[in-house]
Amino acid sequence: IEFTSNAKSGQFFFYSSDGKYMIKTMTNAESKFLRRILPHYFRHCSQNPNTLITKFLGMYRVKLYHLRRNVKFIIMNSVFDTDKYLQSFFDLKGSKIGRDSPGEDVQKDNDVRRRLPEHAFALPSDLRQRVRNQVERDCNFFKEMK
Repeated sequence: IEFTSNAKSGQFFFYSSDGKYMIKTMTNAESKFLRRILPHYFRHCSQNPNTLITKFLGMYRVKLYHLRRNVKFIIMNSVFDTDKYLQSFFDLKGSKIGRDSPGEDVQKDNDVRRRLPEHAFALPSDLRQRVRNQVERDCNFFKEMK
């Protein structure tokens, strides 16, 4: 298992050795939120098999008695697990604030805005429409969940 730290959130990420799964530690607020939306999330994923939302596989809590604390974490499919060649990586959140990448490895929102239109995402029109429709359904789900 690989370990990666995300300094902004204060949470930790672990990847399985085969790269298929990711484990992320969670705050109490994140755990509470995910438990609240779980039935809605399950319904959305069932009704939208091509959803672009990360697939959550399980949420757990480990009691560390000697430290007198609980660690909550979620297991999900890794977004990097694919048999396709990935030319570029993007970490998009839909915001302009603090969304400049420090390096070249992963592009963020403002980096993509600067690159377009010369490096636009080119998709065949039928696929573009299907992706757009799914993004709209996923965004509506997020909006409903606040």
